[in-house]
Amino acid sequence: MWIADRRLLGALGLLVVSGCGCDEELIGITPPGSCEPTYECQTGYEYRLGECRASRCAVDADCCPGQVCNAAAGFCADQYVACTNDEACEEIPGQACIELRGGRYCGYPNKTHALTSQATERCDSGFDCPTGRSCFNHRCVLVPPCAGGCPQGEVCDVDSNTCYPMDDCKEQCTEGEMLVFDDPDTMSGPACCELECACLTYPPVLPGQYGWHASLAALDDRVLVSAYDSTYGDLIVARFDLEGKPVTLEYVDGFPTSGPITGDPAGPRGGRSEGGTNVGLHTAIGVDPNGLTHVAYHDADAGALKYATLANGVWSTTVVDDEGFTGLYASLGFAPDGSPRIAYLMAEGTIGGDPTLKAALKLAKPKTPIPMGPADWDVIVVDSRDKPLPICNGGCAAGEKCIDLGSGPSCLATTIGCNPTCANDEACIDLSGAPTCESVVPVVVLEGLPAGTGLFSSIAFAADGTPLIAYYDSVDGDLRLAVDDGAGGFVTRTLDGNDAMAPTDVGQHASIAVGPGEVVGVAYFDATSDDLVYYDVGTRTREIADDGVTPPNLRFVGADASLVFDDGGKPAIAYHDPTNIDLLYARRIGGTWTTEAMRGDVQPGQMEGTAAGFAVTQARRNNTAYVASVDVDFNEAGDLLLTLGVQTKLLD
Repeated sequence: MWIADRRLLGALGLLVVSGCGCDEELIGITPPGSCEPTYECQTGYEYRLGECRASRCAVDADCCPGQVCNAAAGFCADQYVACTNDEACEEIPGQACIELRGGRYCGYPNKTHALTSQATERCDSGFDCPTGRSCFNHRCVLVPPCAGGCPQGEVCDVDSNTCYPMDDCKEQCTEGEMLVFDDPDTMSGPACCELECACLTYPPVLPGQYGWHASLAALDDRVLVSAYDSTYGDLIVARFDLEGKPVTLEYVDGFPTSGPITGDPAGPRGGRSEGGTNVGLHTAIGVDPNGLTHVAYHDADAGALKYATLANGVWSTTVVDDEGFTGLYASLGFAPDGSPRIAYLMAEGTIGGDPTLKAALKLAKPKTPIPMGPADWDVIVVDSRDKPLPICNGGCAAGEKCIDLGSGPSCLATTIGCNPTCANDEACIDLSGAPTCESVVPVVVLEGLPAGTGLFSSIAFAADGTPLIAYYDSVDGDLRLAVDDGAGGFVTRTLDGNDAMAPTDVGQHASIAVGPGEVVGVAYFDATSDDLVYYDVGTRTREIADDGVTPPNLRFVGADASLVFDDGGKPAIAYHDPTNIDLLYARRIGGTWTTEAMRGDVQPGQMEGTAAGFAVTQARRNNTAYVASVDVDFNEAGDLLLTLGVQTKLLD
């Protein structure tokens, strides 16, 4: 088959095919597969459609695919609009003035991340294409060319992204396929062989930006990472080998199951690029002793906790809990009998018959081996508290200010007549006929972290099988621990914080783990001092794993803390440095904590380098810790680009 180097003249400019060497005996169709459109035809003829034809054309069908007939001038020319600048190409969205076939024409720029662009790099498999592209009809493409297909009686020319009439094409394509020319290397451009058509399956739907809300499970032969695709609002599970190389990417939930097919039906999202339900946040993945993969995650549209399992290569999904707005900060573990336990936050809802809105830490365990819905789960309220009302209901009406006269903040009407004039942080209030300046209470609308208890829930099992859950109370700013009491309930206590004389904010990004020798530890972020902290539950000792002081820099560290233990019971913590935007790793060896950067090199005040270490999660297998995190970048259009990756760390 004629390959890329034989198209060299077409890449450098329009192929000149004049001269001698094509007499009457040579004029005719060349057998398919042996055609090489490099024949030199006699003067006045050009090699088109598998034979030497008169150079002058009358209709487009006299030309090769990708070209049209300039009937007035009598010659075939590229089917592109000539241009000198991008403004000349604005009529077609996404096109620009580019170098093509020796001239400047309106076309699609070769940008890896531009979802509307086409590419013409040659390929024989997907491994030949840049990241994010698919090999389709020997060309690396971003989306199906010719808008996914041509009208009846026409075939798509991939190189020019145009449809070409071919009435004698008898192929009948099925859903998810489109008609193209069998070999674009020899059947497109200034010179071409006899045309043959073929039905090809669409290239797969391109993955979106995924990696947030990641969770990792490590096995003897692979690493699995669940995460959220924010482009589509889907739950994904990515598979890596033990060296951290990506292997497969599966879309598990969130995509539509009906509607137009725009990609390979056997590929991501079933070949559908339209949006579906918004699911896949707050993921937690695990593999049970029988090798069954489980994922717990949040359904943002329904405000529910969902659960997915993979058995015999097929994913099944079900709802665990849909009471209130629930399913945030999911954490998954397995009881000694191998059955799953899911700890999670109900951000807002009611409990029992009490109409008071509450936030609660919950624990779900299945009643049956294959739960099919909420009725198949036992849900326990581990800890709860009333939802705090926002200060002054989140804001006051016009002509009012939020003032605390000693009985709590409330909205009071302002007046005039205060003398002297009130300061900027004060308001003039009428107190029994006397205009008085009073301090205004800042009204902070609670955003970001939900107000309540049960945030950043993290579950582990003690050596005797007792469930342990570490979590954060965002109202008191405390790190708390819940321990199963063996009687259907939990005993809770504060591990860190709870100091009325010196209020602190500790416990965000809590991560609990159980190590050899029944050691139980929790890693977390101290938002008061901006430190990474390790807490030994057995000895009730608190240690600063990283204080953020690395001369000459002062950083706040500890976000996305993820804890494991090595064989010797020594803690190892993967975490994010939001100041330097690095993935860091801390270990306690010989009583001393040491830290190192695993990934990232952006320095404060600089914009160059790798912004790394987001959505950190880790798991240990044998003597290796597998750490997943997200790199962040931006393309030329300013769009956010995420790269989910896995690093390895020997725990020797």
